[in-house]
Amino acid sequence: MKKLFLTLFIGMFAWTSSFAQTQDINSALKFIKAGNTLREVKQYDQSEEYLNKALNIVKNKDKYWEAAAYENLGFLYRDQENMLEASRNFIKAIEIYHSLRMTMSEKALTQLLGGLKDTEEYFAGIDVGAKGVKLTILGVSISAKKGLVYNLKKSMSINTEPSALTTAAIKETALAVKDLIDTATVKNGVVTDRVFVVFSSGLKQATDKAPGKEAELMAAIRDATKNPSQRIDIVQSEDEAKYGAISMIAPELHMSSSFMDIGGGNVKGGYLLTRSKFEAVNFPYGTKAFGKLVKTKYPDADLKGYIAGVDNEIMPVREEMAIEMNRKTGLKNRKNVYLLGGITFVMNTLLHPERAGMIGRPVEITLEDAKKFRQMAVSNYEELIAPDFGKIADPTVKQIAEEDVKLITTKLYNNQDIIAGATILETVMKEYARDGVQKHYYFIKGGDVGWISGYVFKLISDDYLVKKEL
Repeated sequence: MKKLFLTLFIGMFAWTSSFAQTQDINSALKFIKAGNTLREVKQYDQSEEYLNKALNIVKNKDKYWEAAAYENLGFLYRDQENMLEASRNFIKAIEIYHSLRMTMSEKALTQLLGGLKDTEEYFAGIDVGAKGVKLTILGVSISAKKGLVYNLKKSMSINTEPSALTTAAIKETALAVKDLIDTATVKNGVVTDRVFVVFSSGLKQATDKAPGKEAELMAAIRDATKNPSQRIDIVQSEDEAKYGAISMIAPELHMSSSFMDIGGGNVKGGYLLTRSKFEAVNFPYGTKAFGKLVKTKYPDADLKGYIAGVDNEIMPVREEMAIEMNRKTGLKNRKNVYLLGGITFVMNTLLHPERAGMIGRPVEITLEDAKKFRQMAVSNYEELIAPDFGKIADPTVKQIAEEDVKLITTKLYNNQDIIAGATILETVMKEYARDGVQKHYYFIKGGDVGWISGYVFKLISDDYLVKKEL
């Protein structure tokens, strides 16, 4: 009798569970139908609500209807021209259809996705650094095979000397950020909430020495942009270097390369151990910061005295770099070294003006270049800043070279700045070359937007990966 009762109970439980599941599926189908109807009449918020209700009911319970929910969410986001979300949902549906061996559904959606992948969504990053403000606009698309794909669409900079942290510098920097936000949103169609403003580690280094200035600068930016809720992040030197390495070094060279960015406020770099793990180094001796240190210690020095001061002050810097770089085996054992930063751009421009048109791809530089650069900055500055453009056959390249030299000499650096930066650059390259494998050094023009590009791309990637698992 007990056995019969138990059998009947189990049967009733199974029937009840089956009935409840059927009821759930029926509810999900009604939600999908309602969601599609609302999409057709452009009631997008309500449509999204109903389709997500359906997805929550069937997820991990009925794979077919789960795929259908993702597919219809894809159509919803497509109609709203949100191609990243549309692609993400279509890809999820394709994966499920593939697992169910529903070849026709998989093929149809794959063809549909192929029509979306050329549509880019724009994102912008604004790097507020030690010596200026830079804008990067990225076009982001998605494909079933490659996942997220991004392309640099535009970059520009305004030199305002943010690290001076004077009232004038703060005001100029805030207005520069406003101008670049307007460039991104008004002129290039970037949606406001896809614009990221970030303080670099070099600027953070300066604000840490001036209590209250960080908050003052943030307030000035929010006031200038008339956006009191404007999000402003601060990047650490380790992350800044990692983002630069990820964005500027080809993936197949990650394990044989290291990266060093000689900025205005600091020198930061290191090497990738994995896609996400980075071994970092950081020194507070960027071009402007080191020059300021020398001027502070030798306030009344003429040019000759300044040069002597640079020679004196570089000694403890060299010792500090030698100790730290010896601890990082990848800096010694990896043969490829990518050197970025303003002073590396200056050296490449002044010594090799014929390379002016080579943007976005590596060009080789040498330790001999660095030695010559510093020697000319110290003893033959006028010749250094007047390279021979007559040897450049291409008129377009010649014009770019002339504009680059004008930018350097009128807006970026003076003689003392270049002496300080060249000394730091030569020191870094010498320490790389000491007691290690033979190095090949590379510079990438346009790489100054590398870390902010990597930062924006990581935010997008993280968001995509989180949503992909939902």
